[in-house]
Amino acid sequence: MQNKETGAPRATYRHAIWDNPFMLFPIALLCALVAWLIVTMYFDTGGSRTIYDASVNFNYQSSAYTTLDLDIVDEPSINNVRVRVGGNNTIIGNMHAEDIMVYPNYAAVSGPGEITLGLEARIVNNDYMNQGIELTVESPQSVTLVFDSVTTKTLPVTVDTGGIRVADGFTLNRVTSVPSEVTLHGPASELEQVSAVVAPIQSDDSLADNVTATSVLEMHDADGNLVEPRYTTMDIETADISLQVYQVRELPLAVDFIGTPNGFDPSSLHYSLSRETLRVAGPARIVSTLTELAVTSFDLAQEFALDRDYQRQVELPAGITSQEGLSSVTLSFDTTGMDSCVFHVSNIRLVNVPSDYDVEVLTNIVRDVRLFGPAADIARLSADNVQIQIDCQSITLTAGEQEVPVSVQIPAAKRVFAVGSYTAICQVTEK
Repeated sequence: MQNKETGAPRATYRHAIWDNPFMLFPIALLCALVAWLIVTMYFDTGGSRTIYDASVNFNYQSSAYTTLDLDIVDEPSINNVRVRVGGNNTIIGNMHAEDIMVYPNYAAVSGPGEITLGLEARIVNNDYMNQGIELTVESPQSVTLVFDSVTTKTLPVTVDTGGIRVADGFTLNRVTSVPSEVTLHGPASELEQVSAVVAPIQSDDSLADNVTATSVLEMHDADGNLVEPRYTTMDIETADISLQVYQVRELPLAVDFIGTPNGFDPSSLHYSLSRETLRVAGPARIVSTLTELAVTSFDLAQEFALDRDYQRQVELPAGITSQEGLSSVTLSFDTTGMDSCVFHVSNIRLVNVPSDYDVEVLTNIVRDVRLFGPAADIARLSADNVQIQIDCQSITLTAGEQEVPVSVQIPAAKRVFAVGSYTAICQVTEK
């Protein structure tokens, strides 16, 4: 272009980026950042920062106390542990709590007891090993631990029923606990103080029935006093307690006579026991319905003899217990007015013959059948009044000739019974 006044060519002016004020600030900021990086990396490498929530490892270097046969009685829960990390800012800037382990310095532990130990830290991430990083535990700087020989002790659960009352006419028969024993874990010095684990039971009502309750277990010393060790724990804190409450009654004693003919009247036997009554206990639903107590069985056919006494073991019904510790009684018969006779009996009959067998009686006469009873009844009897019965339902039939047991029936005399064992021979055929 030409200058209008002189006609000479006009000079062209080119604007540089530095002349633009809006570009100067970003350029200056970029230069400052580059300069900071250069200084940080090559000139100013030192720095520090705080890492939070590092974990405390109580097992690190634990051999320092385990070789003394010691354990940490109770590991405290330590939160918000802060560790100061010093070193190259570029390196420590990437570190996290997981890269550091905090641990107690056990060098001062020499025996059982409570001791305060300093906390130290070390790097556990190999990426930061040998980088000149320094660690300092800022808070907490120490921890208080208790050392002792930690062991276990197993004790049975003892139920304390002093807080319950049983209704009149009832007794506390049995007490059970689930679990029946408890294992304690703690310092040996504390376990020595514990002699019993007790389950106390309380009730405001008088008990007349079984009760189940949950009890919080307690530790007691040898004198029965409650102890509350600081560090000892139980593997189970509560127990389910069952109290079995029985009704108590005094009942007359009786004998269960077996081996008698059908329709025999046991009241015709004049007998006595060395004990007329017995104080017993049992579930109310059973005891309340009893009028007498058959404490022994007696097989008239196999055991009876004139002028003899019998020592019998007391056999109580299931669920009934003696309150007096009675184990045996003497059974005596008054045989005054009794007599006996012997018959050869030919009246033999089969009953309950199965449909898939034919049974033929080969025996014609069962000899020497001895009967006992009141003399007047015996005098009126003849062999025709006696019947030999073979009950096929009570024996196992096999094909062929078979000797089977028989029973003696006296339908005409309800107070007469047979003594002895008798058999007959039968021919058994399968159909």
